Amino acid sequence: MARTYLMQPLGPCKFAILLYCVFVSVTQAHPLFLNTTLSDELHPQCTDSNDWMNGGFFNPNHCLDALGKLEHTDLKLYKSRDIEFLAPGAKSRTNLDTVRLPRRYTSESCTIIIAMLSTITEHFLPGQVRQADEYGNTDRSKFSYLWSIAAWLDGTCVSKASMLGWCATGTHSNIGVFVVGTKSKVNTIISSGLLLGNTNRSANWNVNAS
Repeated sequence: MARTYLMQPLGPCKFAILLYCVFVSVTQAHPLFLNTTLSDELHPQCTDSNDWMNGGFFNPNHCLDALGKLEHTDLKLYKSRDIEFLAPGAKSRTNLDTVRLPRRYTSESCTIIIAMLSTITEHFLPGQVRQADEYGNTDRSKFSYLWSIAAWLDGTCVSKASMLGWCATGTHSNIGVFVVGTKSKVNTIISSGLLLGNTNRSANWNVNAS
C-alpha cells in the first residue's frame, strides 16, 4: 500500500523554506526569495503512490532541475506580482494580470505542475477534501509563492523521503502545485498545459511535451 504523509503542523515547513530561500538568495543573488514564507493554512502532502511515480523510479536531481525551469521562466517573468490564475475557458474576475493553467516544468523523469484543482476530476490526490466541482475556476497567487511551495515539496518530499507530493494554495485554495513523475498517471491526466523550460517556447497553451 502506498504511504501518504500529511505534512502537518507546518512550523518546520516555514523554517525549511526560509532556509532554502536564504540559500538560493546567497548563492544565486535572488533577494526576492528572502521574504517568502508559507502559510500555516497550507497542508502539503507526500506520497509514493504508483499513480505519481514512473513505475517506481524518478531522479531527485531532475526535480531540482524542473524547479530551476520554473524559476527561469515564469518566476523570472512575473516575480512577486499578484496574478489571477484561470482554468481553461474561465473568465477573469479581476483587473490583475492573468495566467491560464495548467503549466508544466519538466526535466526528464520529474515534472512540476501548477493546475486549477477544478479541472482534476479523478480522486488520486492524497488528503483531498473537496470534489472537483467544489473548487473555483479562478484564484489569486504569486509565482514567487508557488515556487516556494514547489521548493518545499522538493526539499521535503523528494530529497528527504524519496517521495513526490502536492499542495493546494491560492487565496481560496483553488490552485494545486504538484511534483510528479513525468511518465506517471497523474502527469498524463494533467497533460494539456504549456511545457516550459525548453529552448523553443510557444504561446500555444496546448503544446505537447516532446
